[in-house]
Amino acid sequence: MKTVPPAIGMSESAHEGGHPIGGDKKAEYGGVLGWLLGQPFPYSMTTRNVVLALLMLSVIVLFWDPLISLYSLSQTQEHYSHIVLIPWISLYALFVSRTAILSSKEGSPLLGVMLVGLGIFGWREADPQIYGGDYLSMMMLSFVICCWGIFLFCYGVQPLKPCLFGLLFLMFMVPLPAVALSAVVGFLQRSSAEVTDIVFAQLGIPFFRQGFVFSLSNFTVQVAEECSGIRSALSLVITSFVAGHFFLRSPWGKLGLVAVVVPLAIVKNAFRIVGLSLLANYVDPSFVTDSALHRYGGIPLFLASLAILFSIVWLLRKLEKHRGYYSSNEMPVAV
Repeated sequence: MKTVPPAIGMSESAHEGGHPIGGDKKAEYGGVLGWLLGQPFPYSMTTRNVVLALLMLSVIVLFWDPLISLYSLSQTQEHYSHIVLIPWISLYALFVSRTAILSSKEGSPLLGVMLVGLGIFGWREADPQIYGGDYLSMMMLSFVICCWGIFLFCYGVQPLKPCLFGLLFLMFMVPLPAVALSAVVGFLQRSSAEVTDIVFAQLGIPFFRQGFVFSLSNFTVQVAEECSGIRSALSLVITSFVAGHFFLRSPWGKLGLVAVVVPLAIVKNAFRIVGLSLLANYVDPSFVTDSALHRYGGIPLFLASLAILFSIVWLLRKLEKHRGYYSSNEMPVAV
């Protein structure tokens, strides 16, 4: 009779005791850390999927009021109108990576419970009187952490890499804290004013500038916080993350795409300010004070920005193909 050697990746003590501790991953991470990261699940994938659905339903019920408040915020604040799309994009990204999820043989119950516990702790400790306007940000961050914990509880760390985008993308559901929002708006406002100054100068338009106020020959315009273009900037940034994930493979390509979006949004907003200012100065002041062009004129520019964005994606894909990231007949996949 032949002696069967211990399974590859198992420690001798674990094999002798009849309790496998996770194969190659345990040998790589070590016993204690490996036990924390993953344990063989004694249940079928169908049972794990049902457990995931029940746990997610429980968390949604627990965070029901904050989720309703988040939906209301997305309907009243234009720069948060994208929030309603975030969970659906995350679900689609996870669906694309379903092969890695369904092939998982382990869960991470301890790590998952720790994250869910952290999220519930945040839900319990969040106080509107303490956090004020940041209360909803705290609650949604806790909700996202609970979602991460449930995923790890059911599927472990094995499918984490291919599913990382779908999980991290949920962070866009968290409204920016007041300090961060103010900093972003201030940066976009200052940058738009600077680019507006440059465009006026290049066009040879006589003007006098004081901070955010531009005085033309017949009209004075102020680049207010409402003119910062934060809505379109956030939309372009989120679109760049999605496009980079689904159409590009290289990390440098994805990061480069996100990096180019910020100046693109600033230049687009400055062109809008310059166009409206010139129309108000030389044609009719109502172009700025009350006109459909003022309210909806950013839409054509936003669509033009999207066209530029996807042109850059096309160029980056060509460059990636040249560098051998995928063959000429192969479509890139989400990684």
